[in-house]
Amino acid sequence: MRKILLVEDDKSLLVLLRHCLETEGYMVVAAETGGAAMNWLKESRFDLALLDLTLPDMNGAEICASIKESPRTRSTPVIILTGNTSNEARIRTGLEANADLFLNKPIDPADLRKAVKTIIEAAERKKLLLRRSIKDRLGE
Repeated sequence: MRKILLVEDDKSLLVLLRHCLETEGYMVVAAETGGAAMNWLKESRFDLALLDLTLPDMNGAEICASIKESPRTRSTPVIILTGNTSNEARIRTGLEANADLFLNKPIDPADLRKAVKTIIEAAERKKLLLRRSIKDRLGE
C-alpha cells in the first residue's frame, strides 16, 4: 500500500482530499501544519507528499525544499496545492523548492487521483532504473 503525506490546514479540504485518496487504496497520513509534517517526515517514509502551499506556520515550498535536500527523502515526489494561479509564483516556487507538480485549488477529485497515480508511477520507474544502473555498475 502506497503511503501519502497530506498537508492541508483547511479541515474540510483535508477531509475531502483524504477521502479521495483513501478510496483509491492509499494510506494517508494527514498534518495540518508544516511542523507536524516535518515530524512525520522524520518518523516515516512516504511514496508522495501532497502539500498545501500556504500553511499557518510555514509554507509548502519550505517543506518541499526540505524533502528534496535530505538524502533520506529526496526521491519522494512532491505535489503542491495552491490557490495562487500566478505563473510567476509557480515558477519561482518550483525552481526554489523543486516540486514535481503544482495543482490549482479548487481541485477536481478525478484530476487529483490521476496526478497522484501518474507521479507515483513515474517515481517507481525512476527508482527501478536507478537500481538497475547500480546493479549493472556493481556487476561490471
